[in-house]
Amino acid sequence: MIYLTGDTHIPIDISKLNTTNFPEQKQMTRDDYVIVLGDFGLLWHEDKEYRHWLKWLREKPFTILWIDGNHENHDWIRSLPVETWHGGKIHRIADNIFHLMRGQVFDIEGKRFLTMGGAQSTDKKFRLEGKSWWAGEVPSEVEGFEAMQNLQKLHAAGETVDYVLTHTCPRFLVSIMFAAYDNCDPTTRLLDAIHLEVMDETTGWYFGHWPEDSDLEKYHCLYERVLRLM
Repeated sequence: MIYLTGDTHIPIDISKLNTTNFPEQKQMTRDDYVIVLGDFGLLWHEDKEYRHWLKWLREKPFTILWIDGNHENHDWIRSLPVETWHGGKIHRIADNIFHLMRGQVFDIEGKRFLTMGGAQSTDKKFRLEGKSWWAGEVPSEVEGFEAMQNLQKLHAAGETVDYVLTHTCPRFLVSIMFAAYDNCDPTTRLLDAIHLEVMDETTGWYFGHWPEDSDLEKYHCLYERVLRLM
């Protein structure tokens, strides 16, 4: 089984994964997955609260996969050792908690997932760099290039991407789905370029970031929902 949900902003919105709000987990094992679409919030500061939530998540019966959002300690994330898992690069936080790195393609339960975390914070002027905001929030040119390179390799082998998992959405969706103006986030421009590469092959594109549950054809924003994918 694979479930998807939006930002957990630990501890603010993590209650969506407790047994009351997500009773399905009682039937899950470590071979089943919950994927958090950015702003996971676990890696913030290595303090008592972090240790509490790390323990809580490690006791979950399922495996947690997450892409990074804008509200993460990106310096901490980037300091972690890199491993290969299911065809893509990860950071292993615990035996059942993996960060799916940017620009990677993963083969999970027979489906291919392209991941691209990150976004630009609109509230960074109210935050302190290195304390509550980190410059690595926006994907770099290198990460964007790696995503395109991985897609090209996949296509050259006659293979395709089934699902795209991102934190924010492509720029063209911002006004359509949220009646909002794009805030010149370079991440949305990168996602537009990725969209051009995969739009005819993907079954679904799932993202978080925007504080509402919304669907438009194969594009899905997850906020409070915990949605079963497979």
